[in-house]
Amino acid sequence: MREGVKFRSHVSLILLAILSLYFAYFFASLYVPSAQFFLDTDGIAKQKVVVFVYDKEPVVLLPEGADGFVGVIQSGGGEKRVSVRVDGDSITSCAVDGEEKTLQALRRYTTSAYYAGTYCVCLESRVKQRLPLTLVLFCFLFGLFRLAVRENRKSGGGYGIFTYSGRAVSVLGRKPILLSFFVTAASILIAYGCDLPVISDSIILWQKGIDIFQLFACINPYKNVELYLWQYEGMMLAGYGLPSYLLYPTLGGFQPGAYHWLQSFLYKMLNMLLINGTVLSLMSFLLERGFLRKERAREVYYFSVFNPLCFWIAIIFIQFDMLPVYCTLLGLLLLSDVQKNKWSAALFLGFGVACKVTYLMLLPSMAFLMLTLFVRDRKARKDWLLFGLGFGLLLFVFLLLPRILHTPLHLAYRDLPQTKRLWRLAFPLVSTEIRTYAAIVGLVIAFLWSVLHWDTKAAMPIQILRTVLMLAVIMFTFSSLTLSTPSFYLVSLPAFVLLTRQSRNRYECVLKSLLSLLVVTQFLLRPEGDITATLWFFGKTPVFTRVLQAVEASGKALWWKSFLYSVSYGAMLVYLKLFWDLVCKPVESWQG
Repeated sequence: MREGVKFRSHVSLILLAILSLYFAYFFASLYVPSAQFFLDTDGIAKQKVVVFVYDKEPVVLLPEGADGFVGVIQSGGGEKRVSVRVDGDSITSCAVDGEEKTLQALRRYTTSAYYAGTYCVCLESRVKQRLPLTLVLFCFLFGLFRLAVRENRKSGGGYGIFTYSGRAVSVLGRKPILLSFFVTAASILIAYGCDLPVISDSIILWQKGIDIFQLFACINPYKNVELYLWQYEGMMLAGYGLPSYLLYPTLGGFQPGAYHWLQSFLYKMLNMLLINGTVLSLMSFLLERGFLRKERAREVYYFSVFNPLCFWIAIIFIQFDMLPVYCTLLGLLLLSDVQKNKWSAALFLGFGVACKVTYLMLLPSMAFLMLTLFVRDRKARKDWLLFGLGFGLLLFVFLLLPRILHTPLHLAYRDLPQTKRLWRLAFPLVSTEIRTYAAIVGLVIAFLWSVLHWDTKAAMPIQILRTVLMLAVIMFTFSSLTLSTPSFYLVSLPAFVLLTRQSRNRYECVLKSLLSLLVVTQFLLRPEGDITATLWFFGKTPVFTRVLQAVEASGKALWWKSFLYSVSYGAMLVYLKLFWDLVCKPVESWQG
């Protein structure tokens, strides 16, 4: 028996060490990037080949002979002579200071027209230069993982910690969970949305050694690219990139223009795993606190896992935000016993928020919860401070610092076009010189209203559940005022679990679940996420793609898009009100 325990302990340590090394080297690569440059042939017809070097001005190579171009670039603190040979509109070879370099054509891994004539050339991998930082990050992460494992063993949590306690799994049994994966696997026959190809292509580019953040920093401003292939933080790329290595052996036959069957299956199953982790964690919390009866467990599970809004976004359309949703929720739930779970909560919450910079707008509500529990629980204040230290360091190192320092990620995202949505809806106040931004006003109102109406004497579990609901309220407030992408709506999944739990019968569950699809009307009924897109498999044009074509032909495209968004906007406001009503419900309504 003891030998088995020791063996599992050694395996766990090895896995934690590998995981720590993976994340450490990944982020060291962000801080100490490889020396690369990009060749672009868009102007080859005008006898122009442009070289882009990270953090340098573009250099135009001069023609040399019938099929050559030469020039001098600045890299690594010195000058380097670059010479290339072309055949038509393609580059056949590249030499730097007389040394032949390997060319990687980006069109081999992506169909983006912006990079159709772009090639990546690696000058130096800089592995030795990033080793010291890799070691520091490894020690930091491995230390945190070890502390989390140690406290988990002391509390006897085991692997059940990944679903808060494992209580929901024991109540439900395996069949409902296996059914959710079977349905997800079958959904591969439904065509995915427009984002999967570009998102998966970005991961492939990174795995092939092409620094996408250097690429964006070099090419995107020069070509006025508005929609980036990848718009997430490094943690999201690291998180989804890890399981993506399962498909690495198949990349030899990868065709960027073909349907992404393997990527579709992998990310669908991964998202369903994260959906299950989210739903089961919250259900375990509710069952343990007496907020959910065992007889209703399956009903709540099915209506939550197969919630039409979240299922369509994560499984059909395939968006990546389930990772931060799962990590953030589990981190919040683990705060219910900070003395036993401080390091685990710090890890989950830190990784979750670090996945996406927009989660910073959710941070004030989470911070208010932490402050409230810190003030109330005098015995655990030391544990709260240790949690805050771990969480703060994770957030600083993996989210804030890459955006503050002069890194490729900082340069790539410093003027991201999508961020301008925050300032689009505005109206003049007093004079035309002063403008009021609706999104900022909405976020301030949502946060202050919740804080000033907060029942500070309510029990700790109620405080946590109300915070979970407030995250959905803030998300819908922001989304309704900025025209955000559907991925952000996944923040509402835990709130839908609580909404289902509060429903009085299955008919009410059906109404509150099914009508949530109206939130994504502007995507369901447009080519980007056409709900009838599976018709492509049969050589037919999807219904709503044809509708848009007909509307554009009649000159009413703007009216049609505005109509669809108006429906979505109204639905967002309704669900915002539903979740806010749950926040304000009396404590007694949570029992049973």
